[in-house]
Amino acid sequence: MTDLRLVLRSLWSRPTSTVVTMLLIAIAVALLLSMRSLREAGRRSFTRGVGNAHLIVSAEASPLVTVLNGLFYANPPRSPIPQAKISEIVDGFPWAMAIPTQLGDSFLGHPVVATTPDFLTVFEPAPGEPWRFARGRNFEGPFEVVLGSRVARETGLDIGSRLHLTHGIGRSRESTAPVGSVDELEAGDADPVSGTGHDGHDHVHCDEAGHVHDEVVFEVVGILEPSGTHHDRVVVADLEGGWLVHAFDRRAAEGRPEPTSVDDLEEADRLVTGLLLRTPVRAGRGSAAIVQQAFDRLRRDPSVTVASPSTQVDNLFGIVADLDAVFVALGAGILVSGVCSVMLALWNSMELRRRQIAVLRVLGCTRGRVLGLVLTESAMVGMGGAIVGVILAVAGGNIAAELLAARTGVVIEPMIDARGAILVAAATVLLAGVAGLAPAIRAYRTPVAENLRPLD
Repeated sequence: MTDLRLVLRSLWSRPTSTVVTMLLIAIAVALLLSMRSLREAGRRSFTRGVGNAHLIVSAEASPLVTVLNGLFYANPPRSPIPQAKISEIVDGFPWAMAIPTQLGDSFLGHPVVATTPDFLTVFEPAPGEPWRFARGRNFEGPFEVVLGSRVARETGLDIGSRLHLTHGIGRSRESTAPVGSVDELEAGDADPVSGTGHDGHDHVHCDEAGHVHDEVVFEVVGILEPSGTHHDRVVVADLEGGWLVHAFDRRAAEGRPEPTSVDDLEEADRLVTGLLLRTPVRAGRGSAAIVQQAFDRLRRDPSVTVASPSTQVDNLFGIVADLDAVFVALGAGILVSGVCSVMLALWNSMELRRRQIAVLRVLGCTRGRVLGLVLTESAMVGMGGAIVGVILAVAGGNIAAELLAARTGVVIEPMIDARGAILVAAATVLLAGVAGLAPAIRAYRTPVAENLRPLD
C-alpha cells in the first residue's frame, strides 16, 4: 500500500473530524481572500463612480465631504455658492466641462440633482460611458425631470408621471422609512405655476410629514439606462426649476409675492451647491499638469473648497484601511484556530493509533517514514481546506456582486488575484504542516514492543 493511500485511509477513518477541520480552514481562507477582493472591487467602483470630472467645487468644510456629498450624494450640502462666484470660476479658466449642481431636495428618499442639460450630455457617470436614455428625452423646461434607472424601478414611475419634490431627505421623524403617498389629480386640473391642465396621470408626492414643495408639479420626460453606478438612484431636474421652487419657499416666508418665471429670480435665489469641472485633454498627452494648475488656482480662493474626486476616494480608503486590517486579523485568527484544530485532531488520534503505528513499524516502516506520513496527513487537511476556501471566495464574491447589483444597481467586479490566492493557500498548507509536527513527533516516538502486547 502506498503512503498516499495510507494517508487517505487514515483521513477517511475520521470523516467528521476531517471535514469540520477542513471547513474551518476553508472559511478562514475564504474570508482573507474575499476581504481583499471586495476591498479592491469597492475601490474600483468608487473610482469609476466619480465619472469624468477632474475637480469638484463646493462650499463644504473639507474636500472629502465635498466629494461624498457632491458626487456620492451622502448628505445634502449645507452651504451654497452664489451664482456670481460660479460665473467667476467658469470664466476664469478654459474648462472643457463646467456643470453647476444644486442638491438638497429628494423624492421618496432618492436625491434630486438640479442642474443643466449638460449633466446628461457632457458629464459621464463612469469614464468613457456616457448616459443613455432607455425612454424619453433630456429635460428642456424648468419643471421636467429625468429619472435614474433605480428610481424608475423602485417607484414605478414612467414617462408622463408627475410628482412633487421634498426639501431635505424626505423622511419622517417617527420612522426611517421614506414618507410618501400616491393619489390622483382630477383630469383637467391645472398644475401650479405652469398652469397646464392635468390629463389624469398618477400624481405622486410625499405626505405632510416632510417639507413638500407642493407649489410645483414636475413631469417625468426621460428614464435613463442603468450605468452601474450610484448615479442610477438620482432624479435629475432643471437648475432653474430648482431655483424657482426654493424662491417660492423663501418669498412665502417673507410675505413677498411669489415669482412667476425665471426672470423674477433674484441673485439670492440663484444658488448652487457644487460645480463639476473637467479640464481640456489633448490627444496623446496626460491631463495631470493642467488639472494641478487649475486645482492650485482654485485653492487660493478661501470662499470655496476644491477637491480632486479620485484623490479623495484614495483618502477615504486610507481612512478605512485600519478597519480592513481588523477583518484581515480576524481571518488570520480563524485560520490559526483551524490549524490548531488540525494539531489537536491528530494528537488525539495518536492515542488510538499507537497499535497501528507499531504494526507499520514491524512491517518495515521506519520512524522517519511514520513522521512523514503524519506530516503529510496534516498538510493534506490544510491543502483541502485551502482549495475549498478559494472556491468559496470566488463563489461568495460573485454572489455578493450580484446581490449588490440587484439591490442598489451598483456594479462591482470582485476578482481573486491568482498570486495572492496561491500565497494564501501555500501559507495555509505550511501552517498545517507545522501544526502536524507535535503529533508526528509523538508518532515517531511510539514504542513498538509496548504497543504490540496482546489486548486483554
